[in-house]
Order: sequence, then C-alpha cells, then structure tokens
Amino acid sequence: MGARSLLRGIARAVRRARFRLQGRSFAHVPGVIGGLPNLGGDGALSFGPGVVFRSTRSPARLRCETGAELAIGDDVFINDAVTIVAARRVTVGAHTKIGDGAMVYDTDFHPVSPDLPTRVAPVSIGRNVWIGARAMVLAGAEVGDHAVIAAGAVVRGRVPPRSVVAGSPAKVVRTFECADDWVRP
Repeated sequence: MGARSLLRGIARAVRRARFRLQGRSFAHVPGVIGGLPNLGGDGALSFGPGVVFRSTRSPARLRCETGAELAIGDDVFINDAVTIVAARRVTVGAHTKIGDGAMVYDTDFHPVSPDLPTRVAPVSIGRNVWIGARAMVLAGAEVGDHAVIAAGAVVRGRVPPRSVVAGSPAKVVRTFECADDWVRP
C-alpha cells in the first residue's frame, strides 16, 4: 500500500469515527472538505460511495425525521450551506451536484391555512442533475435525469429530463440532448 493510499484510509477512518460521535454509522462514509455536515433526526440516512461535502464556510444540514428516508446516490457533490430535510422521503440520484445554499424539502413544515393540512410529499432528484446556488426544491418535486435547476429557482412539481428550469415558480427555459451515460464534469 502506497503512502497516498494509506493517508486516504486514515482520513476515512477519522471521518467514520467523527460521524459515529454524532450517532451515525454509514456503509459508505462521505468525503468532507472543511467541516462535517450537521446530521439530525433518526430516520434512515444513506450515502452512496463517492459522496463529498464541501463545507469550508458553512456546513451542510441534513435532517431525516423518524420513519423517513434520505438516500444520497453515488458520487454526489454537496456544497456549502445546503439544507436537505426528509419528513417522508428524499432521494438524490448519482452524480448530482448541489450548489451553495440550495434547499430540498419534502414538507411545508406547517399548514398555510386552517383548512389545508401540512403538505408532505416525496422528492425525487434524478441522476446527473445540477442544482444551482440558492435554488429550492419543494415537497412533491420530481426532477428528471440530467436536468439543470438555475440559481435561485423554486421547483414544485415535475422537471423534465434534459431540461433547464429557472424562475419562481420554475419553468422550462431550454432543453438539450445528451447520452444517458453522460456525467457532468
């Protein structure tokens, strides 16, 4: 085993120990650049291999409520100050990139009016999606593979695969072609 490989193994063991101190254990320990993410709740939280958090200015915050599931796919990149909350289920597909300050919620947290219950609906984010800085993905959203959510966009509903959405509420502003196996660099 080379020195570089040994150092990676030691770093992974240290991260695993630090996550265990937060009461978490993972089959695949995420990489961390900067500080550890804040992990809350006692629901089922999982990471695929190659997940990386960059928290050099402000840590990411992930919360998975009792009975909920939060599944982050392989090789997902999560930037500074990202917030993800799962009250029921949030899934993030492989190779997705999530920009600074983006938010993903599968719940509205409280009712809008006395006659409307609190909305809780699963969120599904496809493979190779790019979520721009400060974008919001809200309860019930379904984001197709290879989609791009522009910075500051608010998504509630379906985003077609291979499309770019922008605005509040988010609307398709462009579509594009790419191979199914294409991965954004």
